[in-house]
Amino acid sequence: MSSFDQDAAPKDVVIHYDVPCALSDGTVLRADVARPAGEGRWPVILARTPYGKAVAPGFTTDLTHGARHGYVTIIQDVRGRGTSDGKADFQPWVDEGQDGAEAVEWAAALPYSNGKVYMSGPSYLGFVQWAAAAEQPFSLQAINPIVPVGWFNRSFIYCGGVFELELNGYWWTMIGVEALMRRDWDSPEAKGAAVGRAGGALETLARDGGYDHLPLGRFEPAASSVQGAQLFDLLEKRADDPSMKASTRANEYENITVPALIVAGWYDIFIRGSIDQFVGMRARGGSEAARQKSRLIVGPWAHHPQSKMTGEQISPGSAAIQALNPFGHMGLAARYFSELDDADNAEAPIKIWVMGANRWRDEQEWPIARTIVTPCYLSSGGKANSGQGDGVLSLRQDGGGPPDAFVYDPANPVPTRGGAVFGVSCVPGGSDQNVIEKRDDILVYKSDILEQDLEVTGTPIVELWVTTDMVDTDFVARLVDVHPDGTARLITDGIIRARYRDNPDDLTHQAAPLEPGKPYLLRIELLPTSNLFKAGHRLQLDVTSSCFPRWARNLNIWDEWGGTLADAKVAHQQVLHDEAHPSRVLLPIIPAAS
Repeated sequence: MSSFDQDAAPKDVVIHYDVPCALSDGTVLRADVARPAGEGRWPVILARTPYGKAVAPGFTTDLTHGARHGYVTIIQDVRGRGTSDGKADFQPWVDEGQDGAEAVEWAAALPYSNGKVYMSGPSYLGFVQWAAAAEQPFSLQAINPIVPVGWFNRSFIYCGGVFELELNGYWWTMIGVEALMRRDWDSPEAKGAAVGRAGGALETLARDGGYDHLPLGRFEPAASSVQGAQLFDLLEKRADDPSMKASTRANEYENITVPALIVAGWYDIFIRGSIDQFVGMRARGGSEAARQKSRLIVGPWAHHPQSKMTGEQISPGSAAIQALNPFGHMGLAARYFSELDDADNAEAPIKIWVMGANRWRDEQEWPIARTIVTPCYLSSGGKANSGQGDGVLSLRQDGGGPPDAFVYDPANPVPTRGGAVFGVSCVPGGSDQNVIEKRDDILVYKSDILEQDLEVTGTPIVELWVTTDMVDTDFVARLVDVHPDGTARLITDGIIRARYRDNPDDLTHQAAPLEPGKPYLLRIELLPTSNLFKAGHRLQLDVTSSCFPRWARNLNIWDEWGGTLADAKVAHQQVLHDEAHPSRVLLPIIPAAS
């Protein structure tokens, strides 16, 4: 990709505020528009937000940035949000396909548009792009979803069949703040009181115990938020819910005929969905352009790509983005859009940041073709509990030893520490796990000190042989990079709810109870990652049964949504690793360059 030519950029910008967009049902949406000054017609970059166009995240906070790249840049409030009409109509996710497609054609018809429309934006603003693209509006040329929401069963609502509690408890409460304000839009006193109540609800979540509320089917404060009813409808109806149908539709890649530049982060809550979307587009996109010209960039960041903190570490954050383009996300988008018609563009379809090595690298496919899937086996003398235990992670299967046992008490779950999290109570990134590895309900398996660098890039899979005395329970696995000074950085993790072990991505599939005491093989898909474990470091795998409040704790009973702590049971877990039950982690190893 060539660099943006600053000398050729427009120096003056004109901004139009609250430009109306009338939809076919009569609803009027409103947008702010920035364009190069003077006479002319330019391509359009459209972003659509539920967060209020005046405070929308990402590049859209500065409309002039896009205009100075030679684009008409539009940020539009979605139906029922911000300055747009439809006060009582806002249902997150549900209307974004049709509304987005109509907004694309409206943007194409503006007097200063050349008829070519692109879309960009992060998170929910990424979802609306997929939703609009699935409707195939004629004027849409390409999309640029940044840390986008993926298919709900694998990204946003569930992970391994387990409810993403911290994310959803926060988001559905937060998204109701403006809805409360709109009820009394013309009354400053009532609006102030509503904001105060909503702020108090978010503050409650941020406190210790803020996510403790049970039953989950009436989780507060989400249950009392304006949008809360929609969340609980989604959890109850699942595939039949309008929100889930919208998510499924937006991820049907056969219907998407425009290419996508997907920007993701290794510690972003939606990393699995972002990778799924790229792989889906390259394999099943609805046109040759969608399949051949879609691109993926994965950086070292969490859900806010500009952030310079991941865990206790200083992250390259925006510096890593600027290493690709000095103008950041807008520069990446503008360059990608401008070169789509360049037949000689030999740009690699993938750019990944290899953590540990701390550098960008081009790749041609995902999973990487030269990957060597390498099993590492768990073993111990039966006392792998805590970081002081005798758990071993080895390339050799040496009999494995007696099983390791721990007690999982839902009243005392393992606290979330780092990872791909988003909310008000947890900090994302590669946090040091030593703080929680003092607990006996965490099994710790360590490799020997590495004699040479070892790169893991891809999706690690943990195959865990377990027994329990419950009809249902959870198992969590974490891949950790242990530094020479003992710091244990979380690289990636995953979870599985045992009742969904046969197909954790399809919760309409018949759930199957466990038979107490019977060995079961559980496959835990960790989130995709890329990390160079350096010589002198150790690989480590942690196994436990909770990660709270990131994931809803399993009460070890069959009633997922109606149970309370009074109903909860204490589970006695075992991890087997003998010759008949070889528990192991399958690591996607990238061979060192010769």
